[in-house]
Amino acid sequence: MKVLITGGAGFLGSNLARRFLKSGASVVLCDNLSRRGSEINYEKLKKEFPFINNYEVEINDAPSVIIKEKPDIVYHFAAQVAVTKSVISPVSDFKINAEGTFNIAKTCYEHKIPLIYASTNKVYGDNVNKVPLKEFEKRYDFDGELAGKGISADFPIDAKKHTPYGCSKLVGDIYVREFGGVVNRCSCMYGENQYGIMDQGWVSYFVKQKLDGKPTTIFGDGKQIRDLLYSDDVVDLLILQGQKLLSGDESLKGEAFSVGGGHANTISLLELCEKLGINPEFGPWRPADQKVFYADIQKLKDMLGWEPKVSVDEGIKRILDWTREHNKS
Repeated sequence: MKVLITGGAGFLGSNLARRFLKSGASVVLCDNLSRRGSEINYEKLKKEFPFINNYEVEINDAPSVIIKEKPDIVYHFAAQVAVTKSVISPVSDFKINAEGTFNIAKTCYEHKIPLIYASTNKVYGDNVNKVPLKEFEKRYDFDGELAGKGISADFPIDAKKHTPYGCSKLVGDIYVREFGGVVNRCSCMYGENQYGIMDQGWVSYFVKQKLDGKPTTIFGDGKQIRDLLYSDDVVDLLILQGQKLLSGDESLKGEAFSVGGGHANTISLLELCEKLGINPEFGPWRPADQKVFYADIQKLKDMLGWEPKVSVDEGIKRILDWTREHNKS
């Protein structure tokens, strides 16, 4: 089996690539290596699997790679991932996330290649902030019918205040589904091979700041919560989805899933700081930040029999150990 992964040297892509390579699959990467940590991840993959090949191209050249390589399945992770950068450079953000994803989805459709796409919870926009909340000492939570349940894939996406990033990812999301691909609207993923920054990969970033003895800034009051999903669990899900598509089962085609750790794996920024022994600094709220987000993963349980195995405490321990070993300032 041949697998092509765009953004294959990134956090999620490199973890998925390694799992496939260990199983004996042929893996082709398509990554321009611009993301912080991607060169390190690719060097590690190349050392462990010398035969792996990466096309160091921009996203709009990826369709030609797909046509040339004729993979059995494509996982599309390449993206502009920072909300703040999308506000500063919305045209670039659009070309990568919207136009780039459209071209990949169209190519896969025309060549009958299954496609699995990493979208984001930001596609729900400001609608999430309209859900009634409860406030506790160190966290917020949903109130009413969504309490303990979370946001499902059928939650409304028609709202303003998506941010340019949310808009561009939503455009890609819609086109992937239109062309029969599978969309994963991901919450907070973390784990090995992640080199987080302030704008993205916040768990990894907080851990690194702690280990480096540097200050950590929280934007807002720190009570906002997210559901954490460890990389091993994400990879398990992606492989299950791929197996189902490759088996000829068409039940996943055009489907969207809300992907995260679920309510059992939620944590607030303040709670993470407490676990890590961080005394944070505070800044103003960022545009369209969601005070509460966690995924309703029931659809994944029903259709794939999948649910997270790695708890928040276990995941934090793992990312602490990994970052100590691989920390590079």
